[in-house]
Amino acid sequence: MSTPEEILLISRVLLLNDGRAFGRLMKRYLRPVRRYFLIQTGGDEALSDDLTQETFIRVWRGLDSYKRLSAFGTWVYRIAFTTYQNHLKGVKHHLSLDDEHVTPALQHLAVEPDYDAEEIAALHRAIGMLGEGEKTCITLFYLEEMSIKEIAAVTEMSVAAIKTSLSRGRNHLRTLLTEE
Repeated sequence: MSTPEEILLISRVLLLNDGRAFGRLMKRYLRPVRRYFLIQTGGDEALSDDLTQETFIRVWRGLDSYKRLSAFGTWVYRIAFTTYQNHLKGVKHHLSLDDEHVTPALQHLAVEPDYDAEEIAALHRAIGMLGEGEKTCITLFYLEEMSIKEIAAVTEMSVAAIKTSLSRGRNHLRTLLTEE
């Protein structure tokens, strides 16, 4: 569910057209949404920034349609997911996942103290090689720490399909990382 602070900020935006309140809402989700796009786009920072901006424009314009049936963050990710799916429909080429492009952009994401930057970059390259469904589920589950139920709300996939995508994605990652 949405936090009381989010509900208050949403109310201020809707009732008072309070841009500062929207800025506080956006600040909570800006980095996670951008990180989601960085992973989905294989580290393309410019495209990730464009998709993030488009997502928050859609959030601003559609805020009055938020019905509080799910957490506000889940609703924001649903918009981000839809924004990315719409982008994919217009893309005719496969995104490049070469080291020079991916490593600098993704190095800082989800860095664990026990792993070096090269291991993190290898993980993100491997995630980038997954199919779209697997990549989305792995990203939302492990990097954004969403529950399976939240992922279902974002992607409109069934719980069973998400579990299957996570299982297959983990197996593919294991194979890709072992080969690397």
